[in-house]
Amino acid sequence: MSTLTSDQVALQLENFLPDWRLDGNRLVKTFEFSDFASAVAFITRLAFYCQELEHYPYLSQYYNTVSVAIGEVDNPEVHGRDVQLAKRIQACFTQ
Repeated sequence: MSTLTSDQVALQLENFLPDWRLDGNRLVKTFEFSDFASAVAFITRLAFYCQELEHYPYLSQYYNTVSVAIGEVDNPEVHGRDVQLAKRIQACFTQ
């Protein structure tokens, strides 16, 4: 598992992950949808990416919003696979 430097993380956030931010050591973003069903459909789509990568984010959903946090609370580092999952989730959102 490759650990990213703070500069590498900043570069990924700036260039490839619009509106994502770093909260401690976790990559986080809240997505907003037109309705409840669209939010649930998004979670279903991203679940397949998570399963494929064997990497699971923290998800929180309320009505038409889905909040995602990638990374372990007790691990002080951001890993390449965290960024990879965030990119897949972002692609899922823009589909």
